[in-house]
Amino acid sequence: MKGRPWTVSIALPGSILDGSLTVELKTYLVGQIARACVLFNVDEIVIYNESAKGLSKEGAIGKDDYLPKSDPNLFMGRVLQYLETPLYLRKLLFPMHRDLKFAGLLNPLDPPHHVHQDERSLFREGVVIRARDQKYSIVNCGMRKEVLIDRLVPTGSRVTVRIHGAEKDKKKMDKHSKTAAAIAAMEASLLEGSDDNKAALQKYFMGTVVSPKTPREETGYYWGYQVRLADSISKVFTESPFPNGYDLTIGTSDKGTPISSETASSISNFSHALVVFGGATGIETAVEADEDLKCDADEAKDMFDFWLNTCPSQGSRVIRTEEAILITMATLQGTLASKGV
Repeated sequence: MKGRPWTVSIALPGSILDGSLTVELKTYLVGQIARACVLFNVDEIVIYNESAKGLSKEGAIGKDDYLPKSDPNLFMGRVLQYLETPLYLRKLLFPMHRDLKFAGLLNPLDPPHHVHQDERSLFREGVVIRARDQKYSIVNCGMRKEVLIDRLVPTGSRVTVRIHGAEKDKKKMDKHSKTAAAIAAMEASLLEGSDDNKAALQKYFMGTVVSPKTPREETGYYWGYQVRLADSISKVFTESPFPNGYDLTIGTSDKGTPISSETASSISNFSHALVVFGGATGIETAVEADEDLKCDADEAKDMFDFWLNTCPSQGSRVIRTEEAILITMATLQGTLASKGV
């Protein structure tokens, strides 16, 4: 498969959960958002605070156990991260928490990195469970045997591992000269050691640690999303994980320009796209509340390269944010795929 160097991010306010009265409904709403993001290969989900007051401290849960005091941004972020994590890693990475009480009942995301035990996969997500010989680490990757990786990584860390020998086509495997060299050095070191070290070659699978973006960049596999919290809408832009920020920004609004083939063709090539969604009252509310922006709601459109209405003929007075994500990403999918570089 062809690699994909470009990324797509979305941003939305956690306040959209405020309209859901129970923990079950809040959780289900987050599950809908997670499914939509996976369906359209979203690489980053940014949850911004619409009121720009920062994240509130978590309080105690209500006596009826149905009105949690959790900050909606933290609640959304925690459930999104839980759903993105492969099933075999969840107990290792997530302690029991009231926000996750109903997360296990949600529809599975089933992206490529949620690999089954005996499924062949060149890459796997894993958690470091212990060190070995002060040079290597042992990782649980959800396989029948644990994986010995080529470096020391702190216990409890989540890592992306390239599994040695998982590639059916040896010619493709030979392309990864760094991987082959690292595996050869590790095997040589074990063979020179004690009998226990030699036994490790049979006891473990061998692997090397890679960046989480490597599966996407090398093979084009969708490898899940990252979750980021932003204290305000301006920090969605200023705290971007990409050195040069986002080079394509799209704001969505019912007051925007109706999407058309002409609009789509005017979108330039990009490396990192960002699509921003508003809450019940639109992006304008977050812009007005953000003191760092010093602009009115009418000027919200000036923050973006494109200010679009992706459902101009809507039959309902209001399009919910989770619906807007599906509509917008489906509308833009072909354009983003053709313009990403």
